[in-house]
Amino acid sequence: MQPETTQRFPYVNPTCNPHLCQTCLPRIIGGMRLTKEFRDQFSQHEMRTHGRKNGFVTTGQEARLSKWLPIIGLSKTMTLNDARIPDDSPIVMEIGFGNGDFLVQLATRHPDWTLIGVEIYLPGVAKAVGRLEDAEVIERTRITQLPAQFVLQNQVQEAQLDGIVVNHPDPWPKARHHKRRIIQKDFAQLMVSRLKPGGFIKLASDVQELAEWMRTILDATPGLRNIAGKSGYIDRDENRVFTKFEQRGIREGRTSQFLHYIKETNTGKKT
Repeated sequence: MQPETTQRFPYVNPTCNPHLCQTCLPRIIGGMRLTKEFRDQFSQHEMRTHGRKNGFVTTGQEARLSKWLPIIGLSKTMTLNDARIPDDSPIVMEIGFGNGDFLVQLATRHPDWTLIGVEIYLPGVAKAVGRLEDAEVIERTRITQLPAQFVLQNQVQEAQLDGIVVNHPDPWPKARHHKRRIIQKDFAQLMVSRLKPGGFIKLASDVQELAEWMRTILDATPGLRNIAGKSGYIDRDENRVFTKFEQRGIREGRTSQFLHYIKETNTGKKT
């Protein structure tokens, strides 16, 4: 058997400038040979976001996407109420799941949970779908390539989630880019509104300045309690999987910081 190869823009005219050619550009953006109907439903290419969205997928990954996203994908017109989630299942969302390592661990550890995976980077979605299928937990997940802000605003009801996880978000280190960071005051308030009372928000970062940024915003967000106390971090769970980004930070000499917040039952009081 020959090794699986990466498709590099199939059906694209090599003489074209992909930044200008309107015939080839949709084929590049769409994620290889995925149909227009498929891309329109599941692929994020017209909503403005910051960071990488599209890239290469292998033919095998393409086949898995085509097989599974029509089953577990959260398309643009759907809400969680349309996603065939068991009534008694806790719903936990991971925002920015990368290649799916942590999502697989959550699904393996918590067989009663339904996991909502949100990731705008198409190759990451493709890798995660493969890993979830290999781990035989994929049917308990719902996957979307749509921006987290859109998903929370339009596809999740108030007080519908039991938890939200944000692992190693892009630090956008330059001061002029800080507005691109996922954790902002309005986004924090949006997350709180979508959590059930008693629900959690867990975050991790190996960039000290970003960890302090997230902690400062969330410590000041009405309705949230830092379980480590104000300005505190929690210890790393010894059984936590080392994700790709955490491993990279360790190689480069950085230590991750971990945050854990609970939505207070009485959100009218800030403690």
